[in-house]
Amino acid sequence: MPTDNITENLGIPVPDLWKGAHRDDRARPRSRQRLLGPSSIGLCRRRAAYEVHGTWPTDLADNMHAAILGTWLHEGILRVLREQYGACTELELTDGVILGHADAYWAPDHLHDPAARTPQTRDLGVVEDVKTKSTRALDVVVRQGPSRAEWFQVHLYAHLLRTGGLRDHPGLPTGEPLPVDVVRLRYVGREYGQVVVHQRPYDEDVTKQALAWAEDILASPEPEAMPRDLDGPGLSIICDNCPFKTACWNLGQLPDDRAPQTILAEDTAAVTEALRAYADAAEVESASKKRKAKARKMLDAADAGTYGAFKLSWSGGNPRPPEPDPDAMIRVLEGLSIGIPMRPGGRTSRTIGVSRVPEAN
Repeated sequence: MPTDNITENLGIPVPDLWKGAHRDDRARPRSRQRLLGPSSIGLCRRRAAYEVHGTWPTDLADNMHAAILGTWLHEGILRVLREQYGACTELELTDGVILGHADAYWAPDHLHDPAARTPQTRDLGVVEDVKTKSTRALDVVVRQGPSRAEWFQVHLYAHLLRTGGLRDHPGLPTGEPLPVDVVRLRYVGREYGQVVVHQRPYDEDVTKQALAWAEDILASPEPEAMPRDLDGPGLSIICDNCPFKTACWNLGQLPDDRAPQTILAEDTAAVTEALRAYADAAEVESASKKRKAKARKMLDAADAGTYGAFKLSWSGGNPRPPEPDPDAMIRVLEGLSIGIPMRPGGRTSRTIGVSRVPEAN
C-alpha cells in the first residue's frame, strides 16, 4: 500500500518516498551493527541484550516517519557544525566491545602544534551529541534535564576518545588518546527548531557507571536473563517503538483484551506487589488532585504573566457552536412513534477496586 497521497493520477509512476526512506534507514551501518552502542547503554537492559546477542528484530515498523525526519535533520545539523564551526563529525569510536559514532568533536587548537598557542587558543576538548526531539519531548528536557542514558552516551564517547578509540579519521590522530574536557548535549526541536544545550565537565564517575552497566549486558547468557527497565507497550514510547517489542513482551501469545504488563504478575507475590503499588499511587494521586484543585481555584482570577520561576497562560473560554441534543431527538422520535435506532452496546470497561485489608490485632 503506497504511503504517499497522490492528488492527481496521470498514469505516471511516483516513487514512494517513505518506502524508500525505510529501506535506506535499515541499510545504514548503525542499523546493522552488532557491538553494543553507547546510545543503548542506560536505556533498557533487555533491549541492549537483544542487540548484543544478535537477535533478529520482531518489530520493524514502516511508520517511523518522525525518526527518519530526525535523521535527515541530524545530518544537516552536523554539516553546519562541520563547515561553519570546524567540528570533526561522525567519528567512529570503538574499544572492540563498544562501537559508537560521536556526532561532533572539537580538539584543542594546540593539539598538533603546542608552540602555536595564543590567548585566543581553545584549550579544551569538547565532544557533542545532537538529538532531535518532538516539541513534547523537548519540553521534558527543559523541565527535567537530560536523562541518565543520554549523559552515559556522551560520556562514553568522551571515554573512547580519551583512551585511543578513534578509527580511520583523516584529520585527527587515530589510535591515540585525545583530550576531552567537556561533554555537551544539543537538543533541536523537529517542529520549530528550538535549541536546548546542556554541557558539563567530563566526569569519570559517570563513565564508570556506564561501563558497569554495559558489563552486565555483555555478561548476560541470553536476553531474557536481563530485566525490562521500562514500563512496556502503551506506557513507554521507547517500548512502543522497540524493534524487539513482540519478543520482549510475548505479544504474539497474549489475548487481545489483556495488557502486555499482565505477564509481570506471574504469581501471588507479584500480584500483591502490584496491588501495593496501585494503592500507594492512588493515595498520592488523590492528595495531589486535591492540592491541584485548590491551586486552580486560587489562580482563577490571576492575569497571564511570569511569576517568579513560573509562567501563567490561559487558553479556551471561547463560545461553543450549538450541538445536537440527543434527549430532544429521542423525544421527537417517540412523539412520531418512530423506533429509536440502536447499535450494539458491547461491554462496559472493567473498573478495578483496590483497598487495604485491615491488619489483624
